[in-house]
Amino acid sequence: MSKSYENLPGAAGKARFFRPNRYEASTVFAGSPPRLTFEDEVFDLDNISAAGAGCIARGRGGDLGAPAGTSGVLRLTQHGRELFLGAARKVRRLAGSSGVSVGFELEANRFDLDWLIRENASVLAREGRGVAPDLEPDIHYKSFCADATAFLGGYLLRIQKHVAPIEDRCTADDLNDIARDLAAAAETEWLDLISRGNELTARIHNDKQKRIAYKSYTERTVSQVLMGGPGWARCYYKPAGYPGDYKIMNYGYDPRPEGDTVAQKFLHLLGMSASRFVITRMETVASLIADYAAARGSEGGEFTVTSVGAGPAREIKDLLELAPENTRWRINLVDQEPAALDYAFDSVARLSERDRLSIRGLNISFREMLRPSSDNTVFVGNDVIYSSGLVDYLNPLLAQRFVKRLYDFVKPGGQVIIGNVNNLETGRIWPLEYVTDWSLYFRNEDEMRAMACDIPGAKVSVVSDPLEAIYFLVVEKPAE
Repeated sequence: MSKSYENLPGAAGKARFFRPNRYEASTVFAGSPPRLTFEDEVFDLDNISAAGAGCIARGRGGDLGAPAGTSGVLRLTQHGRELFLGAARKVRRLAGSSGVSVGFELEANRFDLDWLIRENASVLAREGRGVAPDLEPDIHYKSFCADATAFLGGYLLRIQKHVAPIEDRCTADDLNDIARDLAAAAETEWLDLISRGNELTARIHNDKQKRIAYKSYTERTVSQVLMGGPGWARCYYKPAGYPGDYKIMNYGYDPRPEGDTVAQKFLHLLGMSASRFVITRMETVASLIADYAAARGSEGGEFTVTSVGAGPAREIKDLLELAPENTRWRINLVDQEPAALDYAFDSVARLSERDRLSIRGLNISFREMLRPSSDNTVFVGNDVIYSSGLVDYLNPLLAQRFVKRLYDFVKPGGQVIIGNVNNLETGRIWPLEYVTDWSLYFRNEDEMRAMACDIPGAKVSVVSDPLEAIYFLVVEKPAE
């Protein structure tokens, strides 16, 4: 039954004051937002709406710039091309850990966002971003990229000549079978190329300028070929706004052909062979938790476990299969992505042994876990708290703080288990960082142990997954 106009509710509280939609600048401008200047101040554009913009001035120290309330001329530029010029007022100025956060409100006109997005993209496409000659990759890396591109191109050429002309006569199953056969034939040499790429990039990875140059060269060569595969494209373009969303994880967990053509399916399956560590990471963390339960509850019992950055939580199925049959589990799933929690709950509901489980979801970020909160009581007294793919994104100091926080939550005799990609030749530093621009902290064994360096009395160990692509830090609290 429809409502009359006098019965339609309005907004409450601050929501009554309408504001135009605000968008993340890195998302709407495809990772390369224009630069904002206000009078003689220069800012990184953080977010934008039709009526204004939020910015960051990094490394300003004690200089906060012009005070809030100042009016002046605001410009948006990309590669020296002026995209916008107009009057604006600084409405917010706040010093923070990452720099000075500033908000601007346009005074006389508005941003035409559609035009800005199109023009920004056009300028980037015309101008590009040059690399200083002394930062160009060395001949060995260029030769490697040529070899990788030729390897991929050889398979794609054969597909184009021999398979593409008959694709319209094939069923979907036929196309999938052809793609699987091709990927199986290519896998050994492809994995060898990945190891070679890992070795070459590990040498320069800690040099930020060289890393940028090597990534740029890789994106102009190898990445352009691989983007035909749906998995590679999702990792590179990051439609969720960040890497590692649960759909990307599910590609790795379910390595089946994706795409419309044999070429797309073939490239996707090559990506799945490169991301097989996603499965071994899942299996290893399930095994570590099951071993913990077996050692402490040979006659069964109930254990409380929390997964931070849970994603699709596919390891729960393995955990039920590996742990003693009479073991029960209270599992908390923590993730910032509601869709990931929805997927995890639906998956658990289909498990045949779900009667051994009690599942609770918490949609918060890891930063909220670092703050005192009544929500955090869910973590107190846990047997195991684990995080398989979150600490990879945290700098060393934040990673230490995070691990210490988790350690404080677990009960005496409990464990914190942290998975992190490693920097070995057997790892995945080249396809992740250089091919798909998936930036992580690729840690060695000493760096893994350093995450627990400020936890006195803890038993600390580092183990690896079977592929030697992932390290696991295991921090055990002494029993009382």
